[in-house]
Amino acid sequence: MFTITTERAEDGPVIDSLLDRAFGPERQAKLSYSYRDGVAPLAHLSLVARANSHGSLVGSIRYWPVAVGPRQSPALLLGPLAVEPLLAGQGIGRALIGQSLDMAAWARHRLVLLVGDESYYGRFGFRPVAAQGIVMPGENPARLLGLELVSGALAQTAGSLRPWRSLRGGPDRLGRQAA
Repeated sequence: MFTITTERAEDGPVIDSLLDRAFGPERQAKLSYSYRDGVAPLAHLSLVARANSHGSLVGSIRYWPVAVGPRQSPALLLGPLAVEPLLAGQGIGRALIGQSLDMAAWARHRLVLLVGDESYYGRFGFRPVAAQGIVMPGENPARLLGLELVSGALAQTAGSLRPWRSLRGGPDRLGRQAA
C-alpha cells in the first residue's frame, strides 16, 4: 500500500535517485529534459507516492509549463513519471497519473503533453498529437502524446513546443535564443 502526497523540498535528492534507478543516469540527455532546464516543476502538480509501511518514496510525477506554437498556447509537459522498479505493476504509476490529471483539470489547465509510449499512456486517454499539428522538434512524432483536459484544447493548439523559459527571452539548454 502507498499514500500520495505533494512533493516536499527535501524529496528532491530522493526523486533524483529514483529517476536514476528507473531510467538510468543518461536520462538527462533526453530531449524532453531540455524543456525543463531553468524552469521549476509546477509545485501544485508534483506528487510522490510513499510506502505506508515505512514512508519511503516509491513513486514520483512532475509537470512543467510549456508553450505551443506562434500563439504560445500554454500546456503542461508531464514527466518524468517514475516508480521504484521493484514495485512496478502495483498501481503506483496509475494512481499518480490519475490523481495528478484530476488536480490539473481542477486547476484549469487545458492540455497535457508527454513523450512516451502510447501502449502505456493510451489507457489514460493520451494520443499522438502530430496529426493536430503539434510537434516537439527532434522528437519522434509517434511518441509525443497529448490529452485534452478541456474539450477543444487540441483544436485550438498547433505548432512547435517551446520551453517556458524561452518566453522570458533567455537561451535554452541548446543555446538557442527565444524568437
